[in-house]
Amino acid sequence: MNKAAGRQRTKTEPADVLIEGARVCDGTGQPAFPANVAIRNGRIAAVSVSACPPARQRLRANGLTVAPGFIDVHTHGDRIVEFPAAENLVRQGITTIVSGNCGSSCLPVAPFLDKVAAAEPALNYATLVGHGSLRRQVMGMAARAPSREELRAMCRLAARAMREGALGMSSGLFYVPGAWAGTDELVEISRAIAEAGGVYASHKRSAGGKVFEAVEEAVEIGRRASISVQISHLKTLHRRGRTRPDRMRELLALIRRCREEGVDVAFDIHPYPATFTSLAAVTIPEWVREGGRQAERLRDAAVRRRIRREVAGKIAWIGGADKIRVLAFEPDRKLRGLTLDVIAQRRKTNAVETAMDLVADGETLCTFHALRQTDTDRALTDELAMIASDGGVVSPKQAFAHPRNFGTFPLVLARYVRELGLLRLEDAVRKMTWTPARKFGLTGRGLVAEGMAADLVVFDSARIGSQADFARPRQAPSGIRWVFVNGRLAWGPRRSDRGRWGQVLRGRDASRRM
Repeated sequence: MNKAAGRQRTKTEPADVLIEGARVCDGTGQPAFPANVAIRNGRIAAVSVSACPPARQRLRANGLTVAPGFIDVHTHGDRIVEFPAAENLVRQGITTIVSGNCGSSCLPVAPFLDKVAAAEPALNYATLVGHGSLRRQVMGMAARAPSREELRAMCRLAARAMREGALGMSSGLFYVPGAWAGTDELVEISRAIAEAGGVYASHKRSAGGKVFEAVEEAVEIGRRASISVQISHLKTLHRRGRTRPDRMRELLALIRRCREEGVDVAFDIHPYPATFTSLAAVTIPEWVREGGRQAERLRDAAVRRRIRREVAGKIAWIGGADKIRVLAFEPDRKLRGLTLDVIAQRRKTNAVETAMDLVADGETLCTFHALRQTDTDRALTDELAMIASDGGVVSPKQAFAHPRNFGTFPLVLARYVRELGLLRLEDAVRKMTWTPARKFGLTGRGLVAEGMAADLVVFDSARIGSQADFARPRQAPSGIRWVFVNGRLAWGPRRSDRGRWGQVLRGRDASRRM
């Protein structure tokens, strides 16, 4: 049979699914339009304004919006191997996640991607390679610059990760061991990433007093390494009584100037006014953690005296001890939900001593309510912003969580589009789909268009929203009707509608070798 006959048969055979009567928000930012969307063999077979081709299954979507499945480019989603249903993400309309952020990823890349594929995830999974993971493998927890041979070894590992499927490299310069890396080191490794077509995504060194210098460093790495730069979860911390209200405006202006100078730099952000990370990362100086001897040092009286002189300022930069709330502390689960100042009062000591005690006793995960909502609003609605949760796959039994794990994307569509009118629906969807797909090289995804992968979310724009908050973070969002991953129903109103159809998505360099 000739090729023309094969194409003709494909066009006339029934679609697997036909979504009828929807308003299509295609991901480009262009005005939404009424259309029927046909799915065949995992791809979008047609987007038709008038025709209704034959289909094995027809879904009536009158009054609903069809958009590309949301792409979450900043996650910590490696637990998808343990919990492949990833229900907290799929229920938001997320169909693809990029993991390996903030400098931490699984190494080597290829065996881990094989594990993800074997787990049969409910959504598509891609990863970055973490600079901190590269450094730890070559140098351990040494707080120094690498030797020339150590730097070459990290470059070789980075190049191997790209060959095995990474989309690029992330750095976590606020965390150890990334905090000990100099700019030259990051430039050299980024060049190896750039040669393979990857992106550089950076959790910058500071969101507080040195936030402008931190952004300038990320841009410098992009300029010198000729690599596309993504600033992860852009934010400016609020120091009570000290920070200017226009810092975010100035920061966005800086990023735009850098783009005008030729650096491909953008950023992602979630809509919440609180961050979530370890208490140690925010309150304990980096030198305490050198060599992995943190707990030992924190029990030394001389070390604690030195820390006291340094830590008070750090706590002030995140709004004060009353803005730090413990979500997880295994040695004493009764502390969950309490702020650092309340714990200090109960122990009849101060916040700095309490922080040192908690970190010495075990990993302490906290929310830090140190962001101005007006700053978040300004950044999220900026032309260069993409939406990303900074969340991950949450165990069904996990008691603690940041609400971003359950409501990021619906909250943006509810708050910024429907309630405040700060974004058009089409622009919000573009920030969640086509823009991140292009930035991270996710070919064939992020648009509702013929031939694209049929990753789709169907929702009611009048009802979509997040029910999750800091008091009740595990509440499911509202307004999501159906989620399709690779052309098959991954989420719907009935339990029988739910399936695991995700794929591992490998980067440009790996694709060239397949």
